[in-house]
Amino acid sequence: MENQNQENASNEEINTELPHIIDTNVSQEELESEIKREEQSIKVTEVTTDDSTKPSEREYINKNGICKHRDHCVISTLKTLIRGFAIGYGLRAGIALLTGLVLRKLYRNPRKLINQSILHKDPIGFGLFLGFYTGGFKGINCLLRAIRGKEDGLNSIIAGFIAGSSMMFSKSTEMALYLFARALESLFNAAVKRGYLKSYKHGDSVLFCLCTTILFHGFVWEPTAVRPSYMKFISKVAGKNRDIGAITSVIRDMYYQQQQLKK
Repeated sequence: MENQNQENASNEEINTELPHIIDTNVSQEELESEIKREEQSIKVTEVTTDDSTKPSEREYINKNGICKHRDHCVISTLKTLIRGFAIGYGLRAGIALLTGLVLRKLYRNPRKLINQSILHKDPIGFGLFLGFYTGGFKGINCLLRAIRGKEDGLNSIIAGFIAGSSMMFSKSTEMALYLFARALESLFNAAVKRGYLKSYKHGDSVLFCLCTTILFHGFVWEPTAVRPSYMKFISKVAGKNRDIGAITSVIRDMYYQQQQLKK
């Protein structure tokens, strides 16, 4: 009797909790469809409760509705500028400080060590370059988004061109040439992606051959057009007892003499 009473009580609880699902007079198909509707309603409630706990996406978008950074455009630009300056200045100043301590042994003269490392114009200039290069690009890009009301490639082109003027703080021919090579590589990859050009398996070898042809032609026939550092590098590769400059000058003199004799 007690077991029957317990079963009856449990059945009454189930019937009271789900009165709209359990009905002996409904067919099996109606019961299954009712259960499916109940499951869908439960899923909808779970999704709405999860979305209510998450922060809205508008909290991460600036007032212009285009910029994706969380802070105001001015604050985000200043943060990027300060971070870039800290990285650039810290890197150059740290290298100069270690070089002065280890190689030049300037620890005997602390004032000279500080003047040539921490307070030197090269680390400060490089920090300003990196800070304005990154922060300037972000700030100008945000300004163009606010003015034009949209985000496209033109904003990046204008912002990148203006941000490139930060090179005035720390002029470097090597860095300019490096960025020039990377820019050509990006243009080539973009042209391949759009189908204007085709990628070649050994294209890097062909490019190296073309560059070597131009450089060695200038090394022999136009030595004043080649950078002195590269001339020294070629001379070191050739060997200590071989003066490549003298050899190339002899080749040029012989060629010019032959040309005069033909005339």
